[in-house]
Amino acid sequence: MTPLHVQTIQDKLFRLKQNADFIEDLVRNRSKELESDQPLYNGLEHLMQISIEIIVDVGSHILAEKFHESPSTYEQVITALGTHGIIPKDFAEQQKGMAGFRNLLVHDYDKVDPKQVIAYAHTAPESFRVFGKAFVEQIAIQSL
Repeated sequence: MTPLHVQTIQDKLFRLKQNADFIEDLVRNRSKELESDQPLYNGLEHLMQISIEIIVDVGSHILAEKFHESPSTYEQVITALGTHGIIPKDFAEQQKGMAGFRNLLVHDYDKVDPKQVIAYAHTAPESFRVFGKAFVEQIAIQSL
Protein backbone atom coordinates (compact mmCIF):
# COMPACT_ATOMS: atom_id res chain seq x y z
CA MET A 1 0.00 0.00 0.00
CA THR A 2 1.30 3.43 -0.93
CA PRO A 3 1.77 5.69 2.09
CA LEU A 4 -0.43 8.73 2.51
CA HIS A 5 1.27 12.06 1.92
CA VAL A 6 0.83 13.06 5.53
CA GLN A 7 2.38 16.54 5.37
CA THR A 8 0.27 17.51 2.35
CA ILE A 9 -2.88 16.29 4.09
CA GLN A 10 -1.95 18.06 7.32
CA ASP A 11 -1.42 21.33 5.42
CA LYS A 12 -4.81 21.03 3.74
CA LEU A 13 -6.53 20.13 7.00
CA PHE A 14 -4.95 23.12 8.72
CA ARG A 15 -6.45 25.32 5.97
CA LEU A 16 -9.81 23.56 6.37
CA LYS A 17 -9.77 24.35 10.10
CA GLN A 18 -8.86 27.98 9.45
CA ASN A 19 -11.66 28.25 6.89
CA ALA A 20 -14.22 26.67 9.24
CA ASP A 21 -13.21 29.05 12.02
CA PHE A 22 -13.41 32.07 9.75
CA ILE A 23 -16.77 31.04 8.24
CA GLU A 24 -18.14 30.48 11.73
CA ASP A 25 -16.93 33.92 12.81
CA LEU A 26 -18.49 35.54 9.74
CA VAL A 27 -21.93 34.04 10.24
CA ARG A 28 -21.86 34.64 13.99
CA ASN A 29 -20.59 38.21 14.00
CA ARG A 30 -21.19 39.65 10.54
CA SER A 31 -24.20 37.79 9.19
CA LYS A 32 -26.18 40.92 8.34
CA GLU A 33 -23.19 42.42 6.54
CA LEU A 34 -22.84 39.33 4.36
CA GLU A 35 -26.06 40.20 2.58
CA SER A 36 -25.00 43.76 1.71
CA ASP A 37 -21.19 43.65 1.54
CA GLN A 38 -20.34 42.05 -1.81
CA PRO A 39 -16.59 41.58 -1.18
CA LEU A 40 -17.31 39.98 2.20
CA TYR A 41 -19.95 37.70 0.66
CA ASN A 42 -17.58 36.77 -2.19
CA GLY A 43 -14.99 35.81 0.41
CA LEU A 44 -17.51 33.58 2.15
CA GLU A 45 -18.41 31.89 -1.13
CA HIS A 46 -14.74 31.30 -1.89
CA LEU A 47 -14.05 29.85 1.57
CA MET A 48 -17.00 27.50 1.17
CA GLN A 49 -15.78 26.33 -2.24
CA ILE A 50 -12.17 25.84 -1.12
CA SER A 51 -13.25 23.97 2.00
CA ILE A 52 -15.32 21.52 -0.01
CA GLU A 53 -12.42 21.11 -2.45
CA ILE A 54 -10.13 20.25 0.46
CA ILE A 55 -12.58 17.62 1.72
CA VAL A 56 -12.87 16.03 -1.70
CA ASP A 57 -9.10 16.21 -2.36
CA VAL A 58 -8.13 14.63 0.95
CA GLY A 59 -10.97 12.12 0.75
CA SER A 60 -9.96 11.12 -2.79
CA HIS A 61 -6.36 10.73 -1.69
CA ILE A 62 -7.28 8.49 1.23
CA LEU A 63 -9.61 6.39 -0.93
CA ALA A 64 -6.96 5.94 -3.60
CA GLU A 65 -4.11 5.14 -1.23
CA LYS A 66 -5.91 2.98 1.31
CA PHE A 67 -8.65 1.35 -0.76
CA HIS A 68 -7.35 1.63 -4.35
CA GLU A 69 -10.58 3.34 -5.26
CA SER A 70 -11.03 6.39 -7.49
CA PRO A 71 -14.61 7.64 -7.45
CA SER A 72 -15.48 9.59 -10.57
CA THR A 73 -17.62 12.29 -8.94
CA TYR A 74 -17.34 14.42 -5.83
CA GLU A 75 -20.57 12.95 -4.50
CA GLN A 76 -19.15 9.44 -4.93
CA VAL A 77 -16.07 10.46 -2.93
CA ILE A 78 -18.23 11.46 0.02
CA THR A 79 -20.40 8.34 -0.29
CA ALA A 80 -17.31 6.08 -0.50
CA LEU A 81 -15.87 7.68 2.63
CA GLY A 82 -19.00 6.49 4.42
CA THR A 83 -18.92 3.06 2.81
CA HIS A 84 -15.34 2.51 4.02
CA GLY A 85 -16.05 3.82 7.51
CA ILE A 86 -13.85 6.89 7.23
CA ILE A 87 -16.89 8.96 8.20
CA PRO A 88 -20.18 7.61 9.56
CA LYS A 89 -22.39 6.28 6.77
CA ASP A 90 -25.38 8.41 7.79
CA PHE A 91 -23.17 11.52 7.87
CA ALA A 92 -21.92 10.70 4.37
CA GLU A 93 -25.51 10.40 3.18
CA GLN A 94 -26.36 13.77 4.74
CA GLN A 95 -23.28 15.46 3.30
CA LYS A 96 -23.20 14.08 -0.24
CA GLY A 97 -25.16 17.15 -1.39
CA MET A 98 -22.05 19.15 -0.51
CA ALA A 99 -20.64 18.06 -3.87
CA GLY A 100 -23.58 19.53 -5.75
CA PHE A 101 -23.27 22.74 -3.75
CA ARG A 102 -19.61 22.99 -4.76
CA ASN A 103 -20.58 22.42 -8.40
CA LEU A 104 -23.18 25.16 -8.15
CA LEU A 105 -20.58 27.59 -6.81
CA VAL A 106 -18.08 26.70 -9.53
CA HIS A 107 -20.17 26.04 -12.62
CA ASP A 108 -23.53 27.74 -12.07
CA TYR A 109 -22.25 30.74 -10.13
CA ASP A 110 -24.76 32.98 -11.91
CA LYS A 111 -27.61 30.97 -10.37
CA VAL A 112 -26.34 30.99 -6.79
CA ASP A 113 -28.77 32.37 -4.23
CA PRO A 114 -26.72 34.29 -1.64
CA LYS A 115 -29.31 33.49 1.04
CA GLN A 116 -28.73 29.77 0.37
CA VAL A 117 -24.96 30.20 0.71
CA ILE A 118 -25.34 32.13 3.96
CA ALA A 119 -27.79 29.54 5.33
CA TYR A 120 -25.40 26.71 4.45
CA ALA A 121 -22.54 28.64 6.05
CA HIS A 122 -24.30 28.40 9.41
CA THR A 123 -23.95 24.60 9.48
CA ALA A 124 -20.92 24.03 7.24
CA PRO A 125 -18.14 24.69 9.79
CA GLU A 126 -19.26 21.82 12.01
CA SER A 127 -19.52 19.49 9.02
CA PHE A 128 -16.07 20.55 7.86
CA ARG A 129 -14.72 19.75 11.33
CA VAL A 130 -16.26 16.26 11.28
CA PHE A 131 -14.47 15.55 8.00
CA GLY A 132 -11.24 17.02 9.34
CA LYS A 133 -11.34 14.90 12.49
CA ALA A 134 -12.03 11.75 10.47
CA PHE A 135 -9.12 12.51 8.14
CA VAL A 136 -6.76 13.19 11.06
CA GLU A 137 -7.70 9.77 12.48
CA GLN A 138 -6.86 8.15 9.13
CA ILE A 139 -3.44 9.81 9.13
CA ALA A 140 -2.83 8.52 12.67
CA ILE A 141 -3.85 5.00 11.67
CA GLN A 142 -1.56 5.12 8.64
CA SER A 143 1.42 6.15 10.73
CA LEU A 144 1.09 3.25 13.20
